[in-house]
Amino acid sequence: MVPSSIDQLVQEVESLVADVSKDEKVYKIVMVDDIKSISSSMKRELTFVARKLDNVKLSIVDIQDPEIAYEYLQKCRPDLLISDVKMPYLTGDKLVEAVKKLYPDLPVIVVTGFATKENILSVYKSDKNSIILSKPWEPERLVGAVNQMLGTNFQWND
Repeated sequence: MVPSSIDQLVQEVESLVADVSKDEKVYKIVMVDDIKSISSSMKRELTFVARKLDNVKLSIVDIQDPEIAYEYLQKCRPDLLISDVKMPYLTGDKLVEAVKKLYPDLPVIVVTGFATKENILSVYKSDKNSIILSKPWEPERLVGAVNQMLGTNFQWND
C-alpha cells in the first residue's frame, strides 16, 4: 500500500460513514495482523454479528503491515484498534504506544498467539485499558471484547 492508496482508503471509509442515515451508526475498526487469514477471520466474525442489527454497520480496515497501519491511523481515527503483538518491523505493543499518543482514549484489543507474561506486560505498559485475547480466540470472546470496548450489543449465535 503506497501513500496514495492510504488516502484513497481514508476517502472510502469516510464516504461510507457519510452515506448512512442519521438513525444508523458506523463503527470504524482497524485490524492489524501480519497474517491475512487471522485478520480476515476476525473481520468475517464481526461482519456476521453486525449484519444482525439493522442500525449498526462496521467499516473494517484490514492492514498487514504495522507501519502502513500507523500511516493510515495518522489520517483516519477509528473507533477501535485490534492488533496482533508479534509482527515484523513494528510490534503491536509499539504500534499501540504510538497510536495512543495520537488518540489517548482509543479502545484497543490485542490478539496474540504468544500470551507470555512479558507480552502481556508490554501491552499493558502501552495501554492499561486494552483487552488481550489469545489466539486462537473464541468468537464469543472477540464479540464480547468489541461490545465492551464500543458499548455495542452484538450477539454471537452459532
